[in-house]
Amino acid sequence: MAKVIRITTKDGYVVPDENIRNLYNSYFYAVEDKTISVIDKIRMHGEETIHYLDGGSALHLNMEEHLTKEGWKKLLDVTAKAGTNYWTYNVRSTVCNNCGYIGKKDLPQCIKCGSTDVDKATRVIGYLRLEKNFSKPRRVEASRRFKHDEKK
Repeated sequence: MAKVIRITTKDGYVVPDENIRNLYNSYFYAVEDKTISVIDKIRMHGEETIHYLDGGSALHLNMEEHLTKEGWKKLLDVTAKAGTNYWTYNVRSTVCNNCGYIGKKDLPQCIKCGSTDVDKATRVIGYLRLEKNFSKPRRVEASRRFKHDEKK
């Protein structure tokens, strides 16, 4: 059984596990929670909530893979109807250390040269960043992110 570590910060907040929650994120939900639907996440960041916030809000949808054209159209329609005014999506990419190819899916090997010497990357503020370069708490958090799948 994993050891649970409780940390009390200077400001009095309790962090139940330093490897998961001792870092900043802008999510309104636990990133590994599989019970919250894409629609619920969009609504959480919609006009019913954000009008209470003076600093704004950003929805980050973690997706298993890129949607179909029709899927993106539906997603845009839902976000517009909910009043979610600032949002983005993240799909993990595979970066080949052998040939340099960047694939837009999370795969165990490069689809161009077949090498298994690959790293994973995700979009951070508009550019790809290798997950191996994240801080330890962020790597743990990133590995636990639930990724939505259009087919499911």
